Amino acid sequence: MDKTISRTIEAIKNNEKIGILGDYDVDGSTSAAILFNFFNTFNINVSIKIPNRLSEGYGPNERIMDEFLKEKVSIVYTVDCGTTSFSTLNNTKYSVIDIITIDHHISETKFPNIYSLINPNRYDENSEFQNLAAVGVTFLFLMALRKTLRKQNFFKFNKEPNLLFFLDFVALGTVCDVVPLKKINRTFVFKGLEIIRSRKSKAIATILDNSNLKSVPKADDLGYIIGPQINAASRLGDSSLPTKILVSKDINEIDKISRKLILLNEKRKLIENQIYNEVLNQIKNRKSLKFILIYGDNWHTGVLGIVASRLLKQYYKPTIVISFHNNIGVGSARSIENINIGNIILEAKNEGLLVSGGGHSKAAGFKIEKDKLNSFNLYLDNALK
Repeated sequence: MDKTISRTIEAIKNNEKIGILGDYDVDGSTSAAILFNFFNTFNINVSIKIPNRLSEGYGPNERIMDEFLKEKVSIVYTVDCGTTSFSTLNNTKYSVIDIITIDHHISETKFPNIYSLINPNRYDENSEFQNLAAVGVTFLFLMALRKTLRKQNFFKFNKEPNLLFFLDFVALGTVCDVVPLKKINRTFVFKGLEIIRSRKSKAIATILDNSNLKSVPKADDLGYIIGPQINAASRLGDSSLPTKILVSKDINEIDKISRKLILLNEKRKLIENQIYNEVLNQIKNRKSLKFILIYGDNWHTGVLGIVASRLLKQYYKPTIVISFHNNIGVGSARSIENINIGNIILEAKNEGLLVSGGGHSKAAGFKIEKDKLNSFNLYLDNALK
């Protein structure tokens, strides 16, 4: 944290061009948005980029990093991703950029070759904050950064951002990433809902209005109304919309994106229900005492996580849903209390059973070759004994 703060203050004072690379889900989008809004207070040139969920997948990739190079970005923050992005972040052509990762996903026993890594789930970290969403980690970073800037009298000549007003996005990302709403997470959501009810964020207010919510917003409304609409964009191909609506100050643009998100979410529901019904038919003949592993060909990969979540809710077992295209499968996993699916997926990757994979205690994603499916199934059976 100290190392990251020092480098960030240097970037602010030198007016360096900053890049933000966020994950495409609600947690990643809200993390990118609060980081952007903090820097925007000082009129710093910030470039936000989000990978395409369907064509590029999770985490940093060469297309985005090459764009940062062309834009002469000197410092990049990867939020809600990057902890295990070795292939991209270890590329020596990006060594001219100081890469800072702010994340919450479980790490391996090594890190990418980057400037710094703030993550309560580092293997070498003994932290009380392991249940934070990435947006919570990002918020704590901004609190520490502002505290140091105060000590340096930076705000004597510069506007000081009111971080209280960032808590609406922190609450949204925290609820939507399904982390335990205990301790500091509970506080984030409680205070964030107060900000949401004050309609400080035009984006959240517009989404709620266009969704015809008549009651006072509650935590469930973040998870079941706002979150699915924001996620629908990346699930169906346009990963840029979530951050656009969250950082926009143009009410017309916000309204236009909000209405598009509603339409995308309705389309997402149709696709999801079709796959879910197929899956239910499979489960009748493929039940396990310990877990559910289900797969098919050419299912829409953007909705696998939701299908897994619905199965988890129905059967209360660790659930994995895989869609194969040719010989490569994209998988999404969801888990129950006391079964850390992120660790299980990471260990399977290290055993050579998966092409890639990672996550946290309740959710994970991965890629797998079709001929490794039986071995992976046996591994899960043993791991979940």
